[in-house]
This record gives sequence, structure tokens and C-alpha cells, in this order.
Amino acid sequence: QNPHKTWPIVDGTKVEITPFRNDAPGRKPDYTFGGSIYTDLARRDFTINSIAYDPIADELIDPFQGQEDIKKGIIRCTGSTERIWEDPLRAMRAARFQAQLGFSIEASTLYALKAQAQDLKEISQERIRDELIKLITGDYCFDGLVTLVVTGLMEYISPELMVGMGLIHYNKPMDVLEHNLVACKIIRNTLPLRLAALLHDVGKPQTAVSGKKGLEFPNHHTDSADLAQKILRRLRFDNKTIKKVSLLIKHHMFYYSPNSPVSHARKLISKVGWDNVYDLIDLRVADRIASGFDAVYCPGLKKLINDLEILKDEHSDYQIKDLAITGQDIIDQLGFLPGPRIGQILKKLLELVMENPELNTKDELLDIAKNA
Repeated sequence: QNPHKTWPIVDGTKVEITPFRNDAPGRKPDYTFGGSIYTDLARRDFTINSIAYDPIADELIDPFQGQEDIKKGIIRCTGSTERIWEDPLRAMRAARFQAQLGFSIEASTLYALKAQAQDLKEISQERIRDELIKLITGDYCFDGLVTLVVTGLMEYISPELMVGMGLIHYNKPMDVLEHNLVACKIIRNTLPLRLAALLHDVGKPQTAVSGKKGLEFPNHHTDSADLAQKILRRLRFDNKTIKKVSLLIKHHMFYYSPNSPVSHARKLISKVGWDNVYDLIDLRVADRIASGFDAVYCPGLKKLINDLEILKDEHSDYQIKDLAITGQDIIDQLGFLPGPRIGQILKKLLELVMENPELNTKDELLDIAKNA
């Protein structure tokens, strides 16, 4: 309990109780305790959130017609659009509610979002992150993302994404920015996958070169993975999420043909692990759909999925730790000096073992390492 809030337990449920609040006079948005339920509702952000229930009278208190806006599917500021100025994060909240509910944003409210967009830079990265998470995991995330773009809010969330606006692929029906947004809309709804889809091509602008058919983006997956890490760190995402998202983006351009041997599936698993390989396929599928391909699963992807089932039956999941030798063995028995070269040798040995598991004996691997 504190002077501002208490959280008593009612029948096993935590209930937040706060006193009524009034807007305090002055230029800086603030409040004082007191007033009535009506003055309290008047300082809420949107009409759909400015509704209260009176349990004694068994009736709803709705002075700003929030129920009507819910029926019409409209997000509207409560009273004046100054509600946005009072807390710039409310601009993101409007887009977030749009992404979660599929509502449209009323014209003057949308204008206020655009007018106050630059004030978002005063908001902590943690608060922006929390709203972004709710937005991109909404059922209508594309609508919310488009609002962030057209109002200018995205410039203060991820300006790196905005650089893709107007950058046209020679073989895709939309620019890089829209392609990222559409991929995010399409992909299965988990936070890492939505983030990976949103940022999977964020590095394309810095890799763009002119080719015979138009712009090309060599090695954009590597630049996109690095840039995604930078963006997610800035937004204070946890390390586990950052690692998974960057891994998926780094490998989203993997090649697998209908003629690829099963060993290629083993290699892919060695790079991303069983925990990520099906998410990687989901990212590739979303990328294909957002690129305008008619066939969701190309023959190569179908072959990969089939090969993964074969490997499941074989219980094949080789990692460097599963090799018959260690880095210390290479140092002790071959006289190599400690350093990055040892790791490179182990990675090469792992690739060979993935292609031919019979090589995974100490003598065989030491013999190969000797000439590496």
C-alpha cells in the first residue's frame, strides 16, 4: 500500500484501487487526487477507455460515448486531442489499439499523432518497447505499423526501417519498407517471429547496388542481422530474443533445392538448431508471400521439410560439442596454438561430420584437422 495505489486481494484476485484524479493546473501535465468519477474519466486517453462501471447502481458510466465508438470501431481522444500531448506514448497506444482491435483512428486524433510524433523521443526506450511488443503481436499489426509510418512515429522508433521507403526491388511488387511490414503481418504470431519478419530486410538500403535488372542487395541478410541487433538492443529487448531474431535473419536466405542431399539439412540444423529451424522456414515462407510468389512452399522447402522428418527419425542433432575431439585435443595432440583458428577448424569438422557422420571418430578428425 502507498499514498497513490493499493492492491488488496478480493477472492484471490489482485484488484488495483486508485483515488479519483483531477488534472492539475499548469503547463506540465499532472494530476491531483479528488474530484469525481467524471473528472477522472475526462483525463483518460481514449473514449474506449473512458468508461466505468458502478457496481451499486449496476450501470455503466460513459460520459464520452465510448460504447458508441466501440460499436463503430473508432479510436478517439477523450475530449481534446491534448490527451496526446500529455503523454506522447499515447500516440503509440492509439496505433497499438488499432493493431489489437482492428479499429480505425478518428481524423483529428490521427492528426494529433502526427503533430506530436517528435515528442516520442522524450519517452524511455523501455516504454516504447513495451508498446511495440503489444502492437506487433496484435491480430491487425499491419494496420498499426502503417499508422506508425504515416504519422512519422516510426522515425522515432526505428528510423532504420524508414530508409527502405521508396527503395524498390526489381523482382518484388512493393518497396523494402512495405515488404517488411507485409512479412510481419503474414508470419505466425510469436514475438521473435514478428520481430524477425519486421526487420528481416532492414539492412537492404545499405547494401543496395545497381544491377542489370535494377537494385540488388548482396549479403543483405548479414547486414540486416547486425542492424536488427542494434535496433533491439537500443529498445532494451532481452538477450535471448535478440539472439534468436538475429539468428533467424542471418540465415533467412538459406538455399535448399529439390536435389539437396539430407546432409544439407544436417548443416542447416548445425547452424540454427532444432529450436529454430522450423521458425526459419516460417520466416522464409512469409518472405516469399510478401514477395508475391504464388507457391508458398517451393519444391526446395518441401524437400527440406521432408528431410527434417528423416533426421528426426535418425535423432540427428550434431553440434560442435558432439564432435569426437575438442579444441584442446587439437592444441595438445597437433601442437596448434590457442586462438580463433581452433574454432574455425572445429566448425569445418562439424560440416564434414554433418555430411558424413561416420567421420566422427577421434582419429579421423585429428587426421583431417592436421591438414586444415
